[in-house]
Amino acid sequence: MVSIFYACCILLPLAATAVALGVGGWLRRLYVVGTRLLLGAFMLGGGLYKLSDNHIPGLMGPPMDHAFLAQHSLEIFAQFIGVAQLLIGILLLTGRFALLGALMLVPMWLNIIFLTWSQHWVGTPYLVTGFLVLTLGLLLHDYPRLKFLLYPPAHPAALHQLPLRTGPAGAEVLWGLGVAVVVGGSLLYPVSIGLMLGVMGVGLLLVLGAGGWLWRHRKPGVSAG
Repeated sequence: MVSIFYACCILLPLAATAVALGVGGWLRRLYVVGTRLLLGAFMLGGGLYKLSDNHIPGLMGPPMDHAFLAQHSLEIFAQFIGVAQLLIGILLLTGRFALLGALMLVPMWLNIIFLTWSQHWVGTPYLVTGFLVLTLGLLLHDYPRLKFLLYPPAHPAALHQLPLRTGPAGAEVLWGLGVAVVVGGSLLYPVSIGLMLGVMGVGLLLVLGAGGWLWRHRKPGVSAG
């Protein structure tokens, strides 16, 4: 039974990816949105768990906490991974930067797979491999945007002339500032978990405000001013 469960951890994501990308339409959209939300939540939870010294529970386990990593003098590594996971989670939960989050998530999953494999963790490598399959599915979904990394365009000048989808400069700056405040606040646990959560909450409000500003700017019939 255990072997069947481990096999399903990989085969079910493979099947879901193949069906969703093959059928397309609403099923593909559901797969993409659901996968981004799932993996984004996992990354946010994993990052906050490490950055709060295990006081904020995550969704995925068993976690690599500070006590485990401290045995190998890897506390700073744990903090780095926590910040990276937090940032990846934020990117995945946005529409605009979700592709960047998915790209960053591939080496993150590989790091977890090989670390837990080398530590003889039972089950975790199989489960995380399933998440890696889902992440690769997100990249396949965005292949039209990624293909230029593999195949340089025949006419690069034409790409340079394509307009970029941007919003008001103030909204762009506000979104970046909000993300920076969230990430910076996540490092304040050594001072106080209350301060950490408070600063991160302010950053989240900035991000949501910027997101609303950008959404309003893109609505048909709404002027840029």
